Amino acid sequence: MFNTIGIVGLGLIGGSLGLAIKHKKLSKIIIGYDNNQENLDDALNLELIDIGANSYKSFSICDFVIVSVPPSQTAHVVIKLFEVLKENTIVIDVASIKKPIIDSIKNYIPKTIAYVPTHPIAGTENFGPKSAFRQLFDDKYFIITPINNISFAEKKVEEFAKTINMKVKYMDADKHDKVFAYVSHLPHAIAYSLVNLIRQKKEDDEAYGFIGGGFKDFTRIAKSNEKMWCDIFLLNQSNMINAIDEYIQNLLILKDAIKNNEEQELIQILKNIRLFKENLDV
Repeated sequence: MFNTIGIVGLGLIGGSLGLAIKHKKLSKIIIGYDNNQENLDDALNLELIDIGANSYKSFSICDFVIVSVPPSQTAHVVIKLFEVLKENTIVIDVASIKKPIIDSIKNYIPKTIAYVPTHPIAGTENFGPKSAFRQLFDDKYFIITPINNISFAEKKVEEFAKTINMKVKYMDADKHDKVFAYVSHLPHAIAYSLVNLIRQKKEDDEAYGFIGGGFKDFTRIAKSNEKMWCDIFLLNQSNMINAIDEYIQNLLILKDAIKNNEEQELIQILKNIRLFKENLDV
């Protein structure tokens, strides 16, 4: 599909993309760069990439470049890449927040280079190149948030995503950020908050260290990379605040039903939630 693919940022997503690209033979060469030398060394040793780069200039031979860095760094990296890439190169970013990044980039896009904002809906609570695995993207959604009309570049990116076994959907960037504030960003905020509550309780009473399976399952994502999630929360600030406020209101409904011993109402609330969840899982 490409002669040379570049990957900037060799953590879980960037490293797993390298493995998926190699497995599907989508590029003759993969060039990788990470500003953390240990990550770059690990990516080379694990054969996530073929060549390690020491600067963005190494990507000047690439046809396709993937930017997989923390969201607060994404726009800066993409704009710096514009300065060195050859004509007709396609650049994508894989950040899970779109509109603020697009707004920072759109006025810098050269006419000869295509920039396609994307978000592969895949990940785990682990991070770093040692966490990468090829099957990460299998049967997951790949969101494309085009800046303008869908063109050859978006179609090429769509083909790429489908080839690594992803399901492609197009979405407006504003809508993306609002939706994912609720279905992705808010759950992380809740998990972090719940773990923090137990941390505070455990400081006074070791009995709070008896953690059950439900707590572990629910809070698994609280082990996620704090830098990345700080970036997401702040870049998606207004949507996050709305989501947190609405969640608090829903939690208060449960609180009131419990406080007032409203057994039948509480059963009905929990039943409605259970049925909706069962339908989601189908």
